[in-house]
Amino acid sequence: MTAEQQAGTGGTGAADRSGAAASGGIGMSVGRLEAFSDGVLAIVITLHILEIHVPDPAEHHGSLGSALADQWPQYVAYLVSFLVVGIIWLNHHATFNLLRRTDHTMRVLNLVLLLPVTVLPWPTALLAEYTKDGTPGDQRIAVIVYGLTSTAMALTFNLLWRYLLRHPELHKPEVTTELLAVRNHRYNLGLAVYPVATAIGLLYVPLFLGLMLALAFLYLLPTPDVRT
Repeated sequence: MTAEQQAGTGGTGAADRSGAAASGGIGMSVGRLEAFSDGVLAIVITLHILEIHVPDPAEHHGSLGSALADQWPQYVAYLVSFLVVGIIWLNHHATFNLLRRTDHTMRVLNLVLLLPVTVLPWPTALLAEYTKDGTPGDQRIAVIVYGLTSTAMALTFNLLWRYLLRHPELHKPEVTTELLAVRNHRYNLGLAVYPVATAIGLLYVPLFLGLMLALAFLYLLPTPDVRT
């Protein structure tokens, strides 16, 4: 190799190292982690609609309208879970938008968060099936399973969030302690509201569905620091 080629190779290597440093270091980019998570969330949110079935004429002797009306628990359960996954997606985007890079622990915690999210279609189906036709005991079990799954999502999200708080070296330069404090207050609420809603739901399942819908719409509102 000539001196000129060696110099060129050295210059290219220096440029690559400079680019890696500018992007926050060697490792998986924030964009790639978000793309993977977005794909998982998109699949989960789509799977929920598969639980709403076309009424079987052989099982319903009335009109199609009455058969569709009888399926109201499926519609409500679908809406609740659609909004829950949507909230996870919005908060996930808002959280990772604070980062300039990720590390191995952050990526593992992200996978842990996706675990209860991917489970959600199952408790959604349980809730839809047993809200109307199940025994009181069956209804309570369905509420507990859904509530535990929702609580697990809130818990794993907060584990990821608290790791982010403890590692400012991952943050973008413009991230401030005031911004983090606003987000922290909001995310902490999820650790309490889902267990409380579940406990109330043990008394009356439709009330549980109403509470979960109300919480979903509340969490759809942006935090004061979110502008785009």
